[in-house]
Amino acid sequence: MKQSIAKIISYLFHPVFAPTYGFALILFTNNYFSYFFNDSIKWLLLAVTFSFTAVLPFFNLMILKRFRLISSFFLQNARERTFPYLITSLFYVGLIYLIKDFRLPGIYVSFLIASAICIFIAALINLKWKISAHLIGNGGLAGSILAISWILHQNWLPWLSLMLFISGLTAFARIVLEEHTPQQTYAGFLLGFIGMFFLLIGAYIINLHTIF
Repeated sequence: MKQSIAKIISYLFHPVFAPTYGFALILFTNNYFSYFFNDSIKWLLLAVTFSFTAVLPFFNLMILKRFRLISSFFLQNARERTFPYLITSLFYVGLIYLIKDFRLPGIYVSFLIASAICIFIAALINLKWKISAHLIGNGGLAGSILAISWILHQNWLPWLSLMLFISGLTAFARIVLEEHTPQQTYAGFLLGFIGMFFLLIGAYIINLHTIF
């Protein structure tokens, strides 16, 4: 794989886009949770999600770079990742508080809470070891797809297969770019996949009648 292609893949499947991709999948596929809104509300919800989970984290990086708290937007240094990750998790919390009074199905809030927890764990891990955020995002989407498939008793195997393929492609791209070792990509994927799957399933079981 050429480095130029690897960079394109890294940009397309950057972890900041994972919540937007996840919400788009829930909102615009034929499933129970997509029936609660008309198209205009769906696009508004997606836009708000993108603003809080992609745009605001990007502006945060710009500020940190301006004050030389990070050396690069790409956060190659593991220790430099911790603070931006923590701030990003706070943006997720802000989004949770923004949408929690909109009487959305609990899957949306649960998805954001689980994502924030995974980001927080990644921030702690990066104090000692550089784990792949790209693969946390990819693995998180794969784990979410499997969890929602289980909750809804729907066959989302095609989506899961696609996400596993994308995860493998992204992992290979990160290794080609020498941003991560194979072990760091495996660990990232497992953290995202296991974390999102069990947190979403746990939210469903604990709040069977009130959240979903």
